[in-house]
Amino acid sequence: MNTFIKTVFMVMFLMLTSYNYTEERVTLSEKSEIFDSKFINQSVPDMMIPGQKYTLILTFQNSGTGAWLTDDVKLVIFSNEDITTPVWGISEFVPAIKTDAGNTATFKIDVTAPVNEGVYLFKSQLSGSRGLFGDVSKPIEISVNRNVNLNDALNSSAFVEQTIPKQMTAGNSYKVMISFTNTGKTSWDKDSYRLVMLDAAGNPLTGNFWNTYSVNLDETIRSGSSKVFNFEVIPFAPGSYTLQWRMASGEIGLFGDVTNPAVITVSPVPEIKNEGKSGKQ
Repeated sequence: MNTFIKTVFMVMFLMLTSYNYTEERVTLSEKSEIFDSKFINQSVPDMMIPGQKYTLILTFQNSGTGAWLTDDVKLVIFSNEDITTPVWGISEFVPAIKTDAGNTATFKIDVTAPVNEGVYLFKSQLSGSRGLFGDVSKPIEISVNRNVNLNDALNSSAFVEQTIPKQMTAGNSYKVMISFTNTGKTSWDKDSYRLVMLDAAGNPLTGNFWNTYSVNLDETIRSGSSKVFNFEVIPFAPGSYTLQWRMASGEIGLFGDVTNPAVITVSPVPEIKNEGKSGKQ
């Protein structure tokens, strides 16, 4: 009888041990899948003036299975490996709100350029309780010097989003939405700044293919604010067009981010066939 009881207890002990081990293994596997990120885009100038402040915008998508909580996830900023002190006046940034799985988080960070001239690396990555995870932002080598021109010192823009129909018919009107954020140091005055249509090479588009090639501001956009351009375009000639847009100043020219390329196919106006009247004679 004692042997039977001992055997039963041994079997139960082995079953419990195996169950706990399996449960712990699943838990660890689930934890390893919680944190993941996908780098989307960024607005980071490649030239700065020593000691000046700049607003950087970086966007990541939560490609994991759990939410990014403000008390757990942060954005870590890296620079040259041989420099131990924070180069940009900040080494990490905590988001203001949580980001659920599948959503994107846009980090708007104010940094200060180093006081010493030189070339400094900038890149960033998300970090959680289990350490760094996900994509690293596109590394950028930033030239810090006192000879940066007025355009680079004052004007900067970050592309946010756009809505553009991919299929159009010549002669018809179509609604377009393009959004930019003013990440520079000066306001965009409605009399001086505008949105400009570009060709595939990034040059201002000209010709007689569209009804408009630029959109003027109807309000002043302060530094740190965003502008949503809602306007209509009319293609005049059939064909395939790769279009982009960029901010421009009448005095300085093009500056800042370029929108994502939009490939648009314009079809000719359908022919109206006149088959005449049919009926009894």
